[in-house]
Amino acid sequence: MIREERIHKTKHQITSRAFGIWYLLLLAALLYRQFYLRQDPKEYWDIALIFFIGALYVSIAGFAKGAVYETTFARQLKWTVPAILISIIALNYFQGKLDTIADLLEILISALIGLASIGLVFYFLYRRWEKKIDLEDS
Repeated sequence: MIREERIHKTKHQITSRAFGIWYLLLLAALLYRQFYLRQDPKEYWDIALIFFIGALYVSIAGFAKGAVYETTFARQLKWTVPAILISIIALNYFQGKLDTIADLLEILISALIGLASIGLVFYFLYRRWEKKIDLEDS
């Protein structure tokens, strides 16, 4: 029995690392096409769609199944949100959509609203999972 648990744990670690590698390679491919080749997003929308669906699935499933612990999430959140905001601003700047301070404020406000709505969905999923587990434990 112990041996099977070790095998399962090893398989999960390999799968997790494989997803991390896949995620980074797809991100590199997207950035390469966007900035080096200067392709129009219409030319690589399929890769972007695969990238975002995979990333979104992992995030939603993690919160829905309680795989994200509050302390770890809080630590990661203080780095993740600014990184996302800076990335959005940089992408808009390189695409020539950032000309004035009003454009910057518009981008920041819309990004914060989007992040807040995603955060609320994740919070709802996590609390739903907690209530489900509390009911099953009783």
